[in-house]
Amino acid sequence: MKRLAAAIAASAFCAVAIAQQGIQLQAFPTMSVADGRSTVTITATVRDANGKTVPDGTRVVFSTTLGNFREPMASTAQGIARAVLVAPGVPGTSRITVNALASSAAPNIMEFEFVGDRSLLSSAQEYIEVVSPTALTYTADSRWIAASAVKQGVSIRYRDVTINAEDVQIDTSRYMVRARKARLRFGKVDRQFDELYFRLNQRKGVGTSSYRDLRYDTIGVQHRWPIFLQEQSDGSYSGAKEEERFGLVEVTSSGVTRSAGADPSLFDFEDLSNSPSTIRAKKAVVFPRRGVQFQKAEIFVGTTRVMTMPLYELNPNASNSPIVTDQLFFIRDSSLGVNYPHYLSLKPGQTSLLRLRTGDALGRSSAANRGMFLDYELNWNRGDEWDGGLTFGGIGRNDWTLGLRQFWQVDSRTSVFASLQSPNGQSIFGSGSASKQFRGYSVNASGNISRSLRGIEYTSHDWNMSAESDQRKVGRMPLQYSVGATMVSSYNSLVGRTVTGTGIYSRFQSNPLPLDKRSSLSASLTTRLLGGNGAGQGLTWYGTATMSRQINNAASMVATYDYTKDGFTDSVLGSHRVSLNGNYYLGATNINMFATKSLDADRMSLYGDFSYRLAPVWRLGYTYTWDKILDRNYLDYGYFLNYRIGWREVGLTWSKQTGRIGFQIMGATGF
Repeated sequence: MKRLAAAIAASAFCAVAIAQQGIQLQAFPTMSVADGRSTVTITATVRDANGKTVPDGTRVVFSTTLGNFREPMASTAQGIARAVLVAPGVPGTSRITVNALASSAAPNIMEFEFVGDRSLLSSAQEYIEVVSPTALTYTADSRWIAASAVKQGVSIRYRDVTINAEDVQIDTSRYMVRARKARLRFGKVDRQFDELYFRLNQRKGVGTSSYRDLRYDTIGVQHRWPIFLQEQSDGSYSGAKEEERFGLVEVTSSGVTRSAGADPSLFDFEDLSNSPSTIRAKKAVVFPRRGVQFQKAEIFVGTTRVMTMPLYELNPNASNSPIVTDQLFFIRDSSLGVNYPHYLSLKPGQTSLLRLRTGDALGRSSAANRGMFLDYELNWNRGDEWDGGLTFGGIGRNDWTLGLRQFWQVDSRTSVFASLQSPNGQSIFGSGSASKQFRGYSVNASGNISRSLRGIEYTSHDWNMSAESDQRKVGRMPLQYSVGATMVSSYNSLVGRTVTGTGIYSRFQSNPLPLDKRSSLSASLTTRLLGGNGAGQGLTWYGTATMSRQINNAASMVATYDYTKDGFTDSVLGSHRVSLNGNYYLGATNINMFATKSLDADRMSLYGDFSYRLAPVWRLGYTYTWDKILDRNYLDYGYFLNYRIGWREVGLTWSKQTGRIGFQIMGATGF
């Protein structure tokens, strides 16, 4: 209660603190299918250099390396702008860049994953539950869980799989379990193992256990058919019988069978004693794509216990630091950073918390905000059927935001999602989508509506409904196609724009084409013929070609060409765009570069990050950000010098935008 009271008291101060600057991005749903028709709502909250939300009508530009935005330029209302991203035809990770044209905020980038199969969306909601009567240990650097307890006291549950064992190690990123003295139950299997190697998501493994098998000494012939014979004590032979034996077996949901052999290293336990930071707890619930929830958590740095929390959730992707506490407290650009959650409830189906945060870094800027925020978050899910949440952000501030979202997998062929958001009670925004797979075709409907409640009156809506055939192969070519029909309707009172229409479309998608052993090419093309009134009528084209190349073991690159011709996007941002993303990681050198340019419009971006380890304890780095679009030209570059002390790095930074030297401690990673 003392921590809760302190968090509430801090919220009184946050109303007068200097707010954060930059662009904050959110996507809903958090993952989608690369089917060429699913939609994702990208929400950008924009603040100016003084920390206040930018004036209404500020233009915000959205761009992506996969898929396309229906309208890539939007205007803010209460500091919030939204755009609808239509899924691409090929799976991959989209790099979404957002710029505020009349603001000093740095551009922000987020990555969004489009999966190739709808079943992968369900796996994102799966979890592994681990319980130990003593204590289990989670290693923050390698993401392993280790636990030991007598009498098979350690329990692991994943869907219908249950493992009880005396010694366990789990690789949470690969759904892999190693166990000793274990009992495995799932499907038709209920078996004891001396040693077990099991892949939870593949529902198969190998182990040493008893099994029934024929014991025979020779093969004979009876009535021209071969039979297995077993020698008796008197020297005679009779038909072989099944006997209980012990050895290496393969295990699947169908049962246990004798194994011809397996790599002995599969059963070797890892040495986890040198992990720089660990969490010990009675219970852990692992969401492999999202994070790990702990009950009765003790946080260790080395062998020293630094914190004890009754409930805690760790996001392994939130920080590059191997120290768990660096996600909670840090110093960035000479400013204290806090991201402290006080959990009110924490269980697989529901999480509620109060989060106190300050010092966020938004976008590709070295500066950190000096504002303080108190948020209430309530999240719920039920396996892969439900996923939703309620957020009350900025409690005690005059720019608070209330949001609600819900995803529902009705059945294996039907899904629905909806969201509502209200910034400061000034307006309300809602979006939704529903899809249904039938035999041979699917139907998808999506839409969003925005309406002001106070201030300047405005209303906007955007609706889309389509029916599309399943993809079919084009002869023997590595090409697939589908056809569909669509109805659209959109309206925006701020710009006086109305669009209605019906039409047909076709979508072609290639399989990945190997150019050589290290390169592949994939492409997609969507054409649409729409009749009605407003922009986007007539024939429109959306095309993408992507070449990926693994140059060597250290370097890789992805080159993309995009073509858009819809009568609106191309008139503002151009029709032709090329992008290049390259990575180089070897020894002490890390380089990442991204460049994109419109060939027929005044639009170009160049982002680069470089770091070099001068010595075992010294690291030097440089970052560069240049973004030019329409009448906005943003440039920032900077340097950092980090020094390793034990497992941590401390560093000095300088950037063009701040024009001064700053320092960072705990979680120092450059910019």
